[in-house]
Amino acid sequence: MGKEATIWEHLEELLVRLRKALLAFAIATLIVPFIPLSLSSYKPLLVIVPNLFLEHVIPKTIEIGGEVIEIKLIASSPFAGLRLYMYSAILIGLIVSSPYIAYQIYAFIEPALYPHEKRWVKIGGPVAVILFLTGVLVALLIVLPFTYKIMFILSASVAGDRLVAYASLEDILSSAILITLATGVAFEVPLIIFFLTYTGVIEVPSLTGNTMRVLLVASAIIAAVISPDPSGIGMLLFLIPYYMLIVIAVALARFLKRRG
Repeated sequence: MGKEATIWEHLEELLVRLRKALLAFAIATLIVPFIPLSLSSYKPLLVIVPNLFLEHVIPKTIEIGGEVIEIKLIASSPFAGLRLYMYSAILIGLIVSSPYIAYQIYAFIEPALYPHEKRWVKIGGPVAVILFLTGVLVALLIVLPFTYKIMFILSASVAGDRLVAYASLEDILSSAILITLATGVAFEVPLIIFFLTYTGVIEVPSLTGNTMRVLLVASAIIAAVISPDPSGIGMLLFLIPYYMLIVIAVALARFLKRRG
């Protein structure tokens, strides 16, 4: 049996793992965004990502009640583009480096795990990456389009014989990228709850008890923060699949715990 490491040795290893994770994130953030998808014309990911947000999240027009609202995005400052590229680089860097960061977390806790716990953590690493990417897709396909549609409708004003909604290009895209990141991180919570329930750190006697109601309220708060549209519908579009993931995580943890 090997000698048990001291608290200082654990802290030293933790710092080494953190440095490796931060270095991977920094490299991914500084290099990957400048890689072009096509060799025929230099158009790096740093440019493609904001364009994807503009094409798939921000509508050019909105039709409501027979009226058409035109969306006009304006640059609010000379540095708007620089900030957008910075947010885009962070998003790309986090997505690309997330598997390596997950590995460093596993490598740090692996010596303290029993064989059956190692098996679950090895499964949990890829699941964590999948959940993060799922959160990104939920933000891009559901939360952001609906949230911005409501916001544009509420902010529309008459300009001549047209209805126009003006918005800052920087504010729209930066908030879209930050909401996408926040949604990806929030989707890791069901996995954390699974492990806390499976290991007995939190007790969930049933799927209808007080603990589940607390988790529902906490999920609603997260949904309200991530989807800020005043109608509340955007919040529900996020909350329903999010809370279902938590219910599934708790049910699976309780089932496996009874079997084990």
